[in-house]
Amino acid sequence: MESTLIIVSIIAGIIGTITGVLGLTFTVISNKRNAQELARNNRLMFLSDRIFDPTIPRELRLPFYEEYLSMGGNGTAVKFWLIEGEREKKIQHPV
Repeated sequence: MESTLIIVSIIAGIIGTITGVLGLTFTVISNKRNAQELARNNRLMFLSDRIFDPTIPRELRLPFYEEYLSMGGNGTAVKFWLIEGEREKKIQHPV
């Protein structure tokens, strides 16, 4: 009876250890992925701030816009860039 209890305790300990290691591994992987996503989001916010900055000439903002697109950025910053370009064309070449 005691030997059975010892064997069950050892098996439970091994299973508990394996579960703990797996849980820790998944936590580390998840934290690493979240940290990378946060750095990506921070970069996209920085780039969009440069795209929207009217004090920087449009030609100098182009690299920020291109990097923004290459990182998969879309939405308001892209629409702003395109609308701004159309507006500048109209100003330069009035109909």
